[in-house]
Amino acid sequence: MIGAKKTRSEQVGKAVLGCRRLRRGLARGFRIAELTRVSTLENSSEIGRGGLVRAVSGGELMNRHLRSTRRGRRWDRLGVMGLLVCTLGLGVSLPRDTSAQMLSVDETVALVRSVHFEGLPEEDAVRVGPDGAALLIEMLEDPLEAATHANILIVLGLCGQPGSLEAIAQWASIVREGEIDRDTFRAWQVLPYAVGYAARYDRRAIARLEANLEAEDPGWTYRHHRGARLVRQSRRATATALGMTGLPEAAAALDRAGRNATDAEFEQHLRGARAMHAQRAKKRRPE
Repeated sequence: MIGAKKTRSEQVGKAVLGCRRLRRGLARGFRIAELTRVSTLENSSEIGRGGLVRAVSGGELMNRHLRSTRRGRRWDRLGVMGLLVCTLGLGVSLPRDTSAQMLSVDETVALVRSVHFEGLPEEDAVRVGPDGAALLIEMLEDPLEAATHANILIVLGLCGQPGSLEAIAQWASIVREGEIDRDTFRAWQVLPYAVGYAARYDRRAIARLEANLEAEDPGWTYRHHRGARLVRQSRRATATALGMTGLPEAAAALDRAGRNATDAEFEQHLRGARAMHAQRAKKRRPE
């Protein structure tokens, strides 16, 4: 028993010593991080995607004096580990190439021109930058790019770049008559969802959606889709888009629509949209 107690106390002692060494290493890491930050700020043009690697290499030069002994090498490893913890975990501000997080213009075009059988990937759409969004807005105004308009509307809603909501609204305001083509009909179908996505960044989108709950016959046809059928489709999609936002303003809009509803089928759809909204709002709460 005495031997066991001694062994346990030795283990505790080693653990305490290890914690002290780690603390010193982290403190050293903070100092290295600050020196490295100043050094890299002076040479930020050389920091690209491998900036962190080069920054750590720069830290190595400042710690050569630590490598003369075994203990120095051990502190050096702890110092570099502290640097990595500070940089990655605690947010020390090293220069970063933020453009690497955005899709290039070519990648943006490829995204909207691709056929996505399992749905357009949101994780790519949100990475569209200002230049890519500006080109998409131009494409949305081009009738020759009609095959991409459905995807463009969704991407503009998801990326939230300046001018996105206005471009979506502009496309929606175009007067169409007679029989429209398949590409235009597909874009019209996704329109409410694009506006709903845009509501994450621009609350004016909620007012546009609420107004669309009172949609009227658009005055055009596509095969057997016409008149009251188009009105039902538009109103149902709009209610779903409001529910998907999880935003308080959307909940109020759905409640007002429910009080004014005279169609039993649409009223049932509104209840489903409100239930969806409650789930989305619950997920948004911790943010």
